[in-house]
Amino acid sequence: MGPPKLSDFNFDIEALRRYEIALKNGTTIRTDGSAEEHARAMEMVAQIERIGMIDPEDCPQRRPAKSKPITLAVDKWIANCAGKNGERTLDAKVYHIKDFLERSFPLVESVERWLALHEKVEFNKSKGLRRLDENKAAGRHVSSDIEVNVIGKQTLVEYKDALLAIPQTPKTIDNKLNSLHDFFKYMIGHGLHTALETNPVEGMFIQTKKSRKKITNPYQPFTAEALAILFEPEAYRTAMDSPDLFWGPLLRIHTGMPIGEATRIRCVDVHQAPGSGLHYIHVYKSKTPGGIRNVPISDALIELGFLDYVGECRAAGADRLFPHRTLINHSYSKELSAGMLAYQRARRIKAPQTSVHSFRINVITQMHNNDSNTAKVMKIVGHDDGGGHTVHWGLRPRPSRFEAHRGQAGMTDRRAGFAIQRPVRQFLANRNNWAPDKSTGKATAKNAKPKRSNPVV
Repeated sequence: MGPPKLSDFNFDIEALRRYEIALKNGTTIRTDGSAEEHARAMEMVAQIERIGMIDPEDCPQRRPAKSKPITLAVDKWIANCAGKNGERTLDAKVYHIKDFLERSFPLVESVERWLALHEKVEFNKSKGLRRLDENKAAGRHVSSDIEVNVIGKQTLVEYKDALLAIPQTPKTIDNKLNSLHDFFKYMIGHGLHTALETNPVEGMFIQTKKSRKKITNPYQPFTAEALAILFEPEAYRTAMDSPDLFWGPLLRIHTGMPIGEATRIRCVDVHQAPGSGLHYIHVYKSKTPGGIRNVPISDALIELGFLDYVGECRAAGADRLFPHRTLINHSYSKELSAGMLAYQRARRIKAPQTSVHSFRINVITQMHNNDSNTAKVMKIVGHDDGGGHTVHWGLRPRPSRFEAHRGQAGMTDRRAGFAIQRPVRQFLANRNNWAPDKSTGKATAKNAKPKRSNPVV
């Protein structure tokens, strides 16, 4: 047998052209088996042999594309949030981003201008613009503008350190960081921040959802003894001497409505169902779809004169049941909880983990203890399920619903309700007591400051 000839071998030319060449600097030349790739690889090797290897530090570095000014990025993010978040959430995010900008870039001219122009109060806006002009004239600004690419992990770490130096809860700090997490997620996703691929806020939160749940102490319902003290007729009528103070807690203990919903009730929201004759309150606005609902008005509320009060409001031409309450942060309930807490302390009721929210827990707990239909209970209080309140189910049975305060002397007597309503007609008739309707932008009174009616004596 003679020596093998070249024609005796079946070479796969494409396979031979598929190879890798590892260079000393760690670079790899890889081909895909095509003739074109092989030709380019050979040309590259020839050039390397001619001029020698290029040190890595001499190689041209890829620079990130120019990014947007931070104020422009903030405006775009806020506009995006307006399309997905409710009013209160949007306000919170704007507040958080303002805090971040003010603490992190205090002497950047564009940032200072943006903060001044986004003041809600005209006086504060003018004050901020004057301060801007003073800083500019004095040459105090360290920069006229700043791009978002400048903002990285270190900036956020310094911001968090500043927050930790201020007395506030871990939850408050995490809420601010959560808004910034959403801000950076938007910027990276929309190509505004071109120097980052991962969110720099990741890993900076103080608490996880799991750890937060472990340390959260849920609100507890008021005991029957506490309710008896709270709604003792003489003390209650004397202390709760304005329509909102008087009807607010009663609405909550009879309906389970959140305080924000109770203070937002309009006269047109109080209805009587045809056929059954049942009186109810229509909740037309809520944070969740399940919150839009009809809430029955209990017989006890009617006996206390609630429908008569609604009639007084309608006769006075008021749009809402509490026209003297001012809209602040999209809610009419500002400081009402504080008034109830002051009354609770004055009555020396020491009940840990209780507040005006406890009335809502009382309603849910009592209805469940009365073997009410779970789905209907959750619908009445504005929940699709029992999430957050199941901890109170199965508590020790109490008297029938609301008996804890209905049975107190005089509280089911219509005169108890009229006792607070004697000054109501005069109070409602004087529109100087009414607050401006910020939801429509039209003032309904000359005096925007909420007033209380004369005390009942």
